Amino acid sequence: MSGQSESGNLSKTWYRKVLKDWEIDRLLTDLEARTKQRYRQNTKKDLLLGLLCGYSLKKISKDLHRDNAGVRAGLSNIYRNIETLTGESDNSVRSSNLVYILERYGYRRGVAPLPIYSRSIPHNLPSPTYTAFIGREVEMNTLLERLSPDHGAHMITMHGIGGVGKTALVLAAAYLCLKASNENLSDAPRFDAIIFTSAKQQELIPDNILRRQGQRNLREIFRVIANALNDPTIIQSPPSDQFDRVRQILSRQRTLLIVDNMETIEDRNEVIEFLYNLPICVKVVITTRERIALLPISLRNLPLDDGLQLIQQQAGEKGITINDEDSELLYTRTGGIPLAIVYAIGQVSSGYSLNSVLEQLASATGDVARFCFEKSVQSIKGQSPHKLLMSLAIFPDSPTLAAVAEVAGLTFAPDSVNSGLARLQQLSLVNLNSETKRYEMLSLTREYALAELAAYPDFEKQARRRWVKWYLDFAYSYAGEDWEKWIHYDRIEEEEGNLRAVLYWCKDQDHYEEVRSLWLLLNHYANLYAYWDDRLDWLQWLIEQSERRGEWSSLVKFMIRKTWLLIRECSEQSLKEADEMLRRAWVLRDHADLCVQADLAENLARLQIRQHNYPDARTWLDIEQKLVTQANLEEQKHIRHYIPVLYHRAIIFYQEHKYLEAKMLFQEVMKSAEKINWHRVINSAQNWLADLAIEQGDRDEAQKLLIQGLTVAESSNNKRRLARYQRSLARWEKRWGSAEKAYQLSTKAINGFKHLGMTRDVEEMQNLLD
Repeated sequence: MSGQSESGNLSKTWYRKVLKDWEIDRLLTDLEARTKQRYRQNTKKDLLLGLLCGYSLKKISKDLHRDNAGVRAGLSNIYRNIETLTGESDNSVRSSNLVYILERYGYRRGVAPLPIYSRSIPHNLPSPTYTAFIGREVEMNTLLERLSPDHGAHMITMHGIGGVGKTALVLAAAYLCLKASNENLSDAPRFDAIIFTSAKQQELIPDNILRRQGQRNLREIFRVIANALNDPTIIQSPPSDQFDRVRQILSRQRTLLIVDNMETIEDRNEVIEFLYNLPICVKVVITTRERIALLPISLRNLPLDDGLQLIQQQAGEKGITINDEDSELLYTRTGGIPLAIVYAIGQVSSGYSLNSVLEQLASATGDVARFCFEKSVQSIKGQSPHKLLMSLAIFPDSPTLAAVAEVAGLTFAPDSVNSGLARLQQLSLVNLNSETKRYEMLSLTREYALAELAAYPDFEKQARRRWVKWYLDFAYSYAGEDWEKWIHYDRIEEEEGNLRAVLYWCKDQDHYEEVRSLWLLLNHYANLYAYWDDRLDWLQWLIEQSERRGEWSSLVKFMIRKTWLLIRECSEQSLKEADEMLRRAWVLRDHADLCVQADLAENLARLQIRQHNYPDARTWLDIEQKLVTQANLEEQKHIRHYIPVLYHRAIIFYQEHKYLEAKMLFQEVMKSAEKINWHRVINSAQNWLADLAIEQGDRDEAQKLLIQGLTVAESSNNKRRLARYQRSLARWEKRWGSAEKAYQLSTKAINGFKHLGMTRDVEEMQNLLD
């Protein structure tokens, strides 16, 4: 038999195969009319029929006894003719979307939806494990939008950490599509078949981690597709032909193909190549812990409200009751990971106490941690990403890239840092906040990473040492006292949680020198810009430690700082404690330099002012002035240390109602502070001058000073200065303005003073309100 006659027989066979599905005669007629090329008595017809049968180039070439190059050229010509026929753009038609395009233009029989109310499409979706799917509205809408035939997406990935609910979300979307397809609804995209394959090797249940047999390679995926479509010809075909057979069958219908747990598939590249080359009428959804650049949808922990709703749903289904407080605690401990929530509720329903379940959740050897992290972390051990993961866990608050690199010991290996952090993000172990540019980690991830850190004690010791040094250097750069211009403590505020963690860790490790250095740098920020309610405890610990070590100079400094807080608190008990401590410090004054002695004398004067003992206060101010003079300081430092003497003398005059003398001294304070650009003191003196104007009935001058000063206090974020300006403005409003505004400002001032622990000032403002 000649090749031509054999080809003719094949053409007739192929014609019969596609006749029931395609309007072949109309298609051939339209092609000849549009392109002016012959199709009916030409090899083009054979090639086109082979394509519509779903055959590969290799099979078409073999069946027609033609070389691949000649067949490829013929097929390319057909694609161009289809573009001419349909009006598609140049080079847009190819073998993978030919069927879909011809279907869109009406050459396939029965392509329009049949006007029926119900049908049953083939699917193999597993049964839902929940009564109602909770949350994920944004991600669900995005997924359904991309599953629509109007969207150009062919492959979609859903990535996130283990247990975050990737499979649950995809299955929930698939069930919506199934309902819409069966009932001919428009609520969700419709398909002719929905196929679910999973390479998941284990499943977490409340009592254990179950091993399961997933589809770990392409051959097993083909078997699932064959079973779902009830088409044994797929697995009956030789292994080399199965790819083409699956592709051919799927090209005949709109199919949703789900590939779950891509990261555990053995021949991953081969599977992705297969999925990529499927016809465009097939929508592929991949779930994976690793990020794949195929229209990714990132899934993170549930928001608080959704997490609490899931907890109550699970508790209701298990017949147990969990109160609001325990629900929030459970959400916090699970980090909003749905699987961890479901596991925990299951454990409680099995008879375990909530406390024991929460303790187990935090354990790196527990079922949840092992299920969510073990495999991912195992793949990076001994590499830069592993060091970065353990280093990230040291920070309680999200760190910057520079801090992580330093703690990991990789500062001088920027390529390793960038690629390592990228790998951690790819594994969904870490997320980069696009706004703050900081690296975030879920609480469960951090607990597991801390356990990893503990398993490498040598690395932890070095990493902790680098961590402490990094924050000491950071504090030297951005903390300290505002001797001149306002120090804007934005950077310190961003790192406050991490700085406190360093302090506590050093204290627990008895690293006194590091605590001493860091606290002396942070003291000013904590006093004026933030309220640390444990400051007195920290200072007491430093006092005890410095005394135990015989560091008398440091002891005097810490006594000064503690008594400064006690005097500002101004309760009967705090003033008594301050008096005893200051008298003791004065005995030890010779261990400190003259400037520190001057600060000590200033605190003694402040104490007497608070106790309304103005003669003794003036005596201590005279001593302070004498010590400043004896110190023989350069002009700028001399002014810096002399200003407090003038300042407190002016306060005494104000308290004695000697407003003219007070005004002259506060004006002198302002001039001196302006010489050295000490803006905080300028702002403070301006506040006192405004109070003096109020007392003297100068409405306009008081208002001008208060508006100017309040603007500066707000921009500097000095909470003490802001509260005092609000207090003064409340007094102005009460006297000349609005009672309502006076009330509002008084309330703000009270809240500010409470935040700073200034109890006497709170009482005075409350009296103004009353």
